[in-house]
Amino acid sequence: MGAGGAGMSALGLLALGKGWTVSGTDREDGPGLDALRAAGAAVRAGHGADALPADVDAVVASTAIPDDNPEIVAARERGLTVLHRSDLLAMLMQGTRGLAVAGAHGKSTTTAMLSLALGGATLCVGAEVPWGRGTGAAWGDGPWFCAEADESDRSLLRLAPEAAILLNVDHDHHSTYASIDDVEDVFRQFVAALPSDGLLVAGPDARARAVAEAAPCPVRLVGDADGAWGRVQGTELVLTDGRALALDIAAPGAHNRANAACAVALADWCGVEPADAIARIAPFTGVGRRFERKGTAAGVQVVDDYAHHPAEVAATLRAARDLHPGRVVAVFQPHLFSRTRELAEQFGKALSAADVVVVTDVYGAREDPEPGVDGQLVLRSVRGPGEMLYVPLLSDVPAVIVPDLREGDLVLTMGAGDITTLGPALIAALGGADG
Repeated sequence: MGAGGAGMSALGLLALGKGWTVSGTDREDGPGLDALRAAGAAVRAGHGADALPADVDAVVASTAIPDDNPEIVAARERGLTVLHRSDLLAMLMQGTRGLAVAGAHGKSTTTAMLSLALGGATLCVGAEVPWGRGTGAAWGDGPWFCAEADESDRSLLRLAPEAAILLNVDHDHHSTYASIDDVEDVFRQFVAALPSDGLLVAGPDARARAVAEAAPCPVRLVGDADGAWGRVQGTELVLTDGRALALDIAAPGAHNRANAACAVALADWCGVEPADAIARIAPFTGVGRRFERKGTAAGVQVVDDYAHHPAEVAATLRAARDLHPGRVVAVFQPHLFSRTRELAEQFGKALSAADVVVVTDVYGAREDPEPGVDGQLVLRSVRGPGEMLYVPLLSDVPAVIVPDLREGDLVLTMGAGDITTLGPALIAALGGADG
């Protein structure tokens, strides 16, 4: 259930690759279901007990699927095994050498980079990759299985990787964790479960380094720290042995150079020379919805990004500034009422790096609305840009902002909700993509 989601469609594709028969449902049609259909799965839009095949062996659901879903109810009435999506991921990883990438930000990108660094290892992430046939997954060559380890629902604790990367530790899921201490505790449990002969790579984040102390295995630090395996200095990766390797990669931003360095550190432990790992990563522009260029119309560039946490918004805007000399117009859709309530001030500070800021209403996803929690809460904390707008309805944004856009602008749409649909609408409102 939820088969069209980024993570679930990836699991479905891998299951098909093992020769399993896969069927599934989602609330509505979309690219994820299309990708599974093309690969041979029997999927449909619309939930219902009749969607369960007579000969099904297991039903898989994500945390977002409620217990009263008709397929869940029917499965339990029939005595069928109901698995969490992370249980299926763990099953798929059996018989391989598992590698996991954890952290609040950058997991999908870094996992994909690691797969490439290893020469095309098996991959499973919650974002589309160019070689994933419309999903975030692919069976690869060799023994390695690279997986994104999700902390949003503590499901990373169900995985048993041989080695891991911990990029950063941040409080991103306020409906799951009461405090940053709770988040640190879950990541600490995750790294403490690594085998003693494995490896943990800790990224350039103070909390990640502190959590890494719980690991029973060797730890490689990436960043400015005593004894670090490697440091990113500008566009170079400087290793502890003195080698300086050009880190000229297509994925934009300093955060992606740090992500790549972490992937290279683990690939080196897996037997790949760092220079070879970098060369394999270099052409990769990123996973879907990570600084994804949607097109140019009337001289205006439109880029879409999944940034939905203040740290991600800030990193994406820094990357935009590095790449673009003109005005940056940020259109941000807050995601989840709990996150907006807790982080509104930090969102406002991060968005202040743009020249124009547009904030829509909150995309609630699985949460019910909260009084007083809306996009205006974020906008009130923005300081600096010459123009700030609150446009509650996403569908109204093109009509509001297009008249004021000018040649040389970069419009950056950000959020984890349906704001990904805004890019094409903006290009159409601007008169269509430039030839």
